[in-house]
Amino acid sequence: MRVILGTLLVLSGLAAALVTVLARRANETGLAGAAAILSLLIALLLTIFIVPPLARSARVEVSNLDFPFEPTSGGGVFLVIIIVVGFAAWNTGNNLLFLVFSLLCSTLFVGWIAARTSLRDLTVSARFPDHIFAAEPAPVIVTLRNMKRVLPSFSILVEARGPHSETGESSKRRRRYAKRLLAYFSYVPHHAAAEQRVEQLFPTRGHVLIDGFELSTRFPFGFFRRRRRLRARNVDIIVYPKPEAIGDELHLLPMYAGRIPSLRRGAGHDLFSLRDYQPQDDLRHIDWKATARSRRLTVREFTSEDERRITIILDTHLRHGESQERFERGVVQAASLIKHFIDERAEVRLVLGREVGPFGSGTDHLYRCLRRLALVTPHAGADLEIDTAVTRDVVDHDYAILLTAASPGTIPANVWRTSHVIYL
Repeated sequence: MRVILGTLLVLSGLAAALVTVLARRANETGLAGAAAILSLLIALLLTIFIVPPLARSARVEVSNLDFPFEPTSGGGVFLVIIIVVGFAAWNTGNNLLFLVFSLLCSTLFVGWIAARTSLRDLTVSARFPDHIFAAEPAPVIVTLRNMKRVLPSFSILVEARGPHSETGESSKRRRRYAKRLLAYFSYVPHHAAAEQRVEQLFPTRGHVLIDGFELSTRFPFGFFRRRRRLRARNVDIIVYPKPEAIGDELHLLPMYAGRIPSLRRGAGHDLFSLRDYQPQDDLRHIDWKATARSRRLTVREFTSEDERRITIILDTHLRHGESQERFERGVVQAASLIKHFIDERAEVRLVLGREVGPFGSGTDHLYRCLRRLALVTPHAGADLEIDTAVTRDVVDHDYAILLTAASPGTIPANVWRTSHVIYL
């Protein structure tokens, strides 16, 4: 629509300008004035509705080109001064103005060489923590090493580069590079290294890829920012959703710890069987009465006890009219529930839509579940996304907490009876 509107306005402006010229030649003063006013109105409409979007698009395209240098605001003023002095020297032929013009050009040349030398022979390394949570500062150690034998480096800005894609209004994915500021080094001696510990903030969960670094400097005059890109091994960073504190009402859910004896061996209190003693057995488990009757060492085996088990189910359907924020709240709430029950030493299983994970406990299992939550994406649909087989295997045998954005009354009866439903 913008292209069509812009084309029509430009053609209308050209037609109005042509009418103005022809009317002046024909001495039609009234028609020429009306056509001139119309052309001015068209120019005003172009300025209001067409030029700003085009300027924003041009700015994005220029930023995506990533030139190795970029003029600063001071550099722009300096270039204007050079142009004015050069035009004045050429127009007047004054030797003093030519001398000033040469001095200004030599200043640019010296700044270019100094910035290029400062960025030469530099290597960067960054160490990210193993586990990063969204909206929580993560400590990153950045090391900048100067391999030059004689010259130091000054005013070096280190940024991480990585591709990411956006979905625009036209629903076409476009690939561009994003930069993340890491550290600033004012001085790095020759043949030495400087190290900084900085804190990085990742605002949202998900996957972040870093495949290189960008070094830049404004040294020595600040007129231009000179850039140099360095390739690096791909660093895949998974940003976990940050768990939050949950209410005490979840302690009332029907979970039983060690109250139901099972039919397998373990470390419980109920007797399972008697057997002959083996060298690795605990002497405290010897049954002396049975030993006296059988005249050989006999030990007792005990039944194991069912541990606390709970299943967290996140409905990954994003229904028509629902916002992404509601789904993100569900992801954070699921992460909070998993951390809560793992801290309570329960066995937890995470179900994302139709993807069923294994039971587990401990810190390693917590991070595995958080990694799955960090990468989960919603799917368009209208019904609760729990497969029949998943429902029969999960809900009918284990107690579950279901997080869903479905409307009340749409939950299946067997899920409703055996689950604690949390509406997002």
